Amino acid sequence: MWALFLVCVASTFFWSGFEQAGSSLNLFGRDYTDRLIGSFEMPASWLQSFNSIFIITLSPFFAALWINLGKRMITPSYGLKCAIGLIIMASGFLVMFFAAQYAADGLKVAPYWLVTTYFLHTVGELCLSPVALSAVSKLSPRRFAGQMMGVFVLTYSIGNIFSGLLAGHFDPSNVAEMPDLYLQISLFTIGVGIILALISLKSKYWESDANEGQQATESQVGTKTA
Repeated sequence: MWALFLVCVASTFFWSGFEQAGSSLNLFGRDYTDRLIGSFEMPASWLQSFNSIFIITLSPFFAALWINLGKRMITPSYGLKCAIGLIIMASGFLVMFFAAQYAADGLKVAPYWLVTTYFLHTVGELCLSPVALSAVSKLSPRRFAGQMMGVFVLTYSIGNIFSGLLAGHFDPSNVAEMPDLYLQISLFTIGVGIILALISLKSKYWESDANEGQQATESQVGTKTA
């Protein structure tokens, strides 16, 4: 349960940053990004499509990565994987910190700043989201499996609430405040990720105990059935 708690905390903070895509990042793309392709001005919302493109493109590579690590007996804990995903996602806001500085100087930035941010957010999502779902299904006590999945899904909602509160401090007409806002989001989230990564060193033993307990339970059930 403690290992699952770490996963839920990581998920909450992850989605609070990731969901900036539909608010502050989209406003930045609309007002401070040069979206002209010849004489055609690309809609700002199109930039968000890169997340889906990166998901489809990178998913096979991440699936192969976890499989190959498992074959080499390298199995980071669920908490560590989620913490890494959180830190990678937060690094996307470091990119936006530099982009916002250019915007504060009165320049319209190139779209690749947002594309790079969405790439890092997608990499973080692939490190955290499927791993977290697997953790909930494998580590939850059997009689509480449904309830724990509900609690985990609730982290999406909590993360979106935090995301809305953060976006509420984003004033599109005051570009001078944007660099500090993105930097604060990045540093705070990276700090949370580092703390979770350190705690996850202990959670690996918790997860091992949980797996051993499940195996013992399955063995007892199998014996009774026989």
